[in-house]
Amino acid sequence: MPTSAAEAIHPTARIHDSARIDPSASIGPEVTIEPDVIVGPHCAIGAGTTLRARAIIVSHTTMGANNDVHPYAVLGGDPQDRAFSPDKPGSLVIGDRNIFREAVTISRSTGDGPITTIGDDCFFMSQSHAAHNCRVANRVTLANGACLAGYSEVADGCVFSGFTGTHQFTRVGELVMFRAGARVGMHVPPFVVVADGNLIGGLNVIGLRRAGFNAQEREDLKLVYRALLRDRGATPMQTVIDRLEAQQDWSRAARRFLDFFIESLALTGRQARGICPARTRSSAEHHTDSD
Repeated sequence: MPTSAAEAIHPTARIHDSARIDPSASIGPEVTIEPDVIVGPHCAIGAGTTLRARAIIVSHTTMGANNDVHPYAVLGGDPQDRAFSPDKPGSLVIGDRNIFREAVTISRSTGDGPITTIGDDCFFMSQSHAAHNCRVANRVTLANGACLAGYSEVADGCVFSGFTGTHQFTRVGELVMFRAGARVGMHVPPFVVVADGNLIGGLNVIGLRRAGFNAQEREDLKLVYRALLRDRGATPMQTVIDRLEAQQDWSRAARRFLDFFIESLALTGRQARGICPARTRSSAEHHTDSD
């Protein structure tokens, strides 16, 4: 651990004279800090990261390498939670190669819940927000004004179009595409398009192709999707799951889809939010170039 502010700042870091760096902060090699940036207490800025003019890293935040934080972004701020206590300051951990555009806000965790985490290669566009205790995986995109409520969990490769949102404690599976303005208060299974309020519009076929899922994997996924969301009728969900489990060894996309249902239906308390249903339509796939 460094014993002084000078030791905490790597000699190759480029820091403007007007920036304010807390003595407890750590600044890695090749970091660029532009005018009027604030780096607060107990923060660590990883190698090659750029903090552009007037960006603020509030406190208890660890950033990996090669992140790009634009003006007026506020990362690691106090959680917007009435129950928050300064005695438990919480924390925010950010991975590598993320982009945070103007006025993005990401809060530290609150209480004894999971810490707020952002993975690698994410893109937060202007005025998007991730609340306290959110867990965001890798290659996730939040367009302008998209908001993740507290304790939301987002898997790899999801795309949130403009002004989309999640309710607290919702889970969003991998490669989900949200249409502009769509919002959910239920869990969203992987590989789907969210059409609007808690409604799934179909499978994200183009996203699946781009991610390398072959024709057989997509066909297996289609069968499981239809069984669980389109053709179930009045049959209990657990009965359908048991039938699918007994039928065959599903390929990876279908297996992940089925596992998401099993895991989500086993949740209790505030995490038991149900799973978004499919919107009635003639096709199980939704073809879009927006992902």
